[in-house]
Amino acid sequence: MGDLDRLVPSGIIEQWVYHLRRQRSRAADALWLIDQGYTMHDGLHGVPTHDATARWRDEQEIVIAEVNALLLLYDNINLGRADD
Repeated sequence: MGDLDRLVPSGIIEQWVYHLRRQRSRAADALWLIDQGYTMHDGLHGVPTHDATARWRDEQEIVIAEVNALLLLYDNINLGRADD
């Protein structure tokens, strides 16, 4: 792959990666809470209107999958295997 000319400083890239890892951790924590029996509800003025747990679970699983894919790409770029 050779030398990589970055238009974005590496410090900023590291901040993005840190943010991605933190988002993945938060999503994993939300899934853990759901697995422990906690529920999420949509509501209006503090009154639950319907259970949103399944939707919330799906969204968090998507976050984890997308972050994992981005971190894999980041690792492959840094290891010179981005073309794999």
